[in-house]
Amino acid sequence: MKPLKFYFEKASNTYGQSGYIQKKVAIHLLDMIAHDFYETVVEIGSGLGFVTIPLIKKISFNRYINIDISFRMLKKLKDSLKMSCFYLNAEAENLPIKPYSVNLLISSSTLHWLENRRSFLDILSVLREGAKFYFSIFVPNTLYEIKVASKLSGFGSLYNLKPSYSYLNLLDSIPTIKYKFYTKQFIAKYPTVTDLLYCLKRTGTNFTENKKFSGKNSFKRFCEVYEKHFGNEKGVKATYEVLFIEGQKISLAHQGLPLIP
Repeated sequence: MKPLKFYFEKASNTYGQSGYIQKKVAIHLLDMIAHDFYETVVEIGSGLGFVTIPLIKKISFNRYINIDISFRMLKKLKDSLKMSCFYLNAEAENLPIKPYSVNLLISSSTLHWLENRRSFLDILSVLREGAKFYFSIFVPNTLYEIKVASKLSGFGSLYNLKPSYSYLNLLDSIPTIKYKFYTKQFIAKYPTVTDLLYCLKRTGTNFTENKKFSGKNSFKRFCEVYEKHFGNEKGVKATYEVLFIEGQKISLAHQGLPLIP
């Protein structure tokens, strides 16, 4: 099985055209971020800049650090930005960022790829006292139509997304973190099932832990089942469910104060 990085490197030339769900999620996350000055900003999973490009026009800062697993995407982002930023080709599990050094931490459509719970806690350790963070994370109802069609047809598999409570329980375990959250569904329409699968491939999100190799008959059955249950004369739909989190790191002395409006 090829690593996650391979899929995003391969999708670097097509992500911009096919990542419209990721763009919608980014816009929603952007609306949550307050106009303010943040000395050090870190964005995990900057990609082609769905968050970065509009955000640098919305806030002020001394340094903005873009982190992404794909070197090719970072290169494209650097070429498209008109101001000086930092670019780090690294995995979210191994952030090259010092603890207690970040004033604003952002990640859109990325943290669901984390392999273990310790990584999520390590990411939060970079926050300074008073720092804010904003995350959007895909959760299990995402692409549930594919799960149903796959189960009924025996074709295909999906990455195992973690439930919302797995992230919220971790946040609850940190006494210096205050946060609020909600989930939101996004519905995408595709002309055919093949177009849906092609879109996933073009965004690199066709990565799974267990690839299944099936024949043409299984794929045909998968498409028939999908169209029967989730399609009409206009095409097929796909559901994406996203957990949005807004939080802040506080000192123990400030516990109980409503710092997050």
